Amino acid sequence: MNTLPLETIVSSSAAAPAAGSNPAFLTCDDAAAFMHESLKGRRSTEFTGFILKNTEGRFYCALEVKSADELADTELPRDFPLTVAVNLVGEMEVPSGYSLEASLVSRVDKAKGFDESAVEWNQRNLFHSVADLHTVMSSRRQYSRCYLSASDGGLIAYTSSLSDFEKELSPRLQLKPDGRPQNFESLYERGAIPSSVLILLAIAAGEVTTVVAGSLWRRRGRLKASWRNDILQHNPPIELMPVCGPVLKAVSAVAHYLHEQMLKLSHLQQHVGIILKHKTQDVFVVTAPVASDYASFDRHTIFPKGPQANVLLPAQFRIHGFYHSMKTIADDRLPAQEVQLYKNFFSANDLRTGLSRFIVAPHHRVFLCTPSGAVLRFSKPEPEKLQNLMAQLDPQNADYQDFEQKILSGEMRVQAFVDRLAAAGTLSVLYPGDVWAKGRVLAPTATVIMGDESAQ
Repeated sequence: MNTLPLETIVSSSAAAPAAGSNPAFLTCDDAAAFMHESLKGRRSTEFTGFILKNTEGRFYCALEVKSADELADTELPRDFPLTVAVNLVGEMEVPSGYSLEASLVSRVDKAKGFDESAVEWNQRNLFHSVADLHTVMSSRRQYSRCYLSASDGGLIAYTSSLSDFEKELSPRLQLKPDGRPQNFESLYERGAIPSSVLILLAIAAGEVTTVVAGSLWRRRGRLKASWRNDILQHNPPIELMPVCGPVLKAVSAVAHYLHEQMLKLSHLQQHVGIILKHKTQDVFVVTAPVASDYASFDRHTIFPKGPQANVLLPAQFRIHGFYHSMKTIADDRLPAQEVQLYKNFFSANDLRTGLSRFIVAPHHRVFLCTPSGAVLRFSKPEPEKLQNLMAQLDPQNADYQDFEQKILSGEMRVQAFVDRLAAAGTLSVLYPGDVWAKGRVLAPTATVIMGDESAQ
């Protein structure tokens, strides 16, 4: 029985970019999600990109160029210096040392068919085209996965399964010898065949997954024939790893990445996520921020579970820490003194949640992204001081102190609250903002020591 290659390494004279000039990702989905978000202004246009994999197993985004002349005339975005060129015989050429892993396309909305329902028309615009599916089903393919960056903000993927049904379906989706579409594709593109038919065929032939949820594909994970009912599930099981950002090689890079991510988000909603670190290397990745209350967020909120109900993490990675933004504070509740410091430091509730993680994971870190753009980190707590501070934050403990009320009433200065945390462990400013300068924060005066500190 013939087997189809899952990827093809294509030699090319195209030069690879300089090291560090383009972001690397742990998975193909992560790279696709990055390109999908970066090029969101080009959704609902005709666009083709690619995901490449290098010899170390990292994934990269690349743009398509038709020829060397087009490459010379194309101003490439800073994040996408890699290109895939199409030669005179229609073959794709990639930089040496890379392999083609997947395509990523966006399409213009198609005209509504004469008898096509609004539902089927919407589905047709938000699903893979016949041509794109055939590209990864074909025995002559150069990659086995394709992504659609849909106009509603969703990102879906089709991955070949090499199933017998897929092999039977593929010839019926290909073009005729003269280059014209066969009847199925021709009728489908006119809306004469319901889009539901192609969706079910794709689900039966290979693997269709929702990587980034949109208005139609609202549930991340694999699509099944029962997908219409599945998307209505209230708390469906998590099937996919969360989308992660690029591979980062220093904690300073993590802080800069968190700073940039939070600038894009509304301060009206709290956002949270997890930072992962490789077990043997200084390599980090950050999960995409989730709109959630920090107190109710945990690893099981975004990571799938294994057969024994244990939370699954990417291979060779462990949890390095949790990060979160701040809830908006009503102006009428602000303290009379040190207003900006109060608005750019841990709340008592968030601090109680963060510190509680050290009980089960003493080596974790807690990261705060402030409204002014600073990134703070608390780590390496002293056990006795940590227990004392947690007792003061716990309403059920005899030593409880309502720090928030004391601050609002003027009984306690915000600076004193900062000093309590700084005295309990290592409080640092990894990325500066309007209120915080970069460096270590020391108690009892919470003086900021300027200058870089250790990545750990």
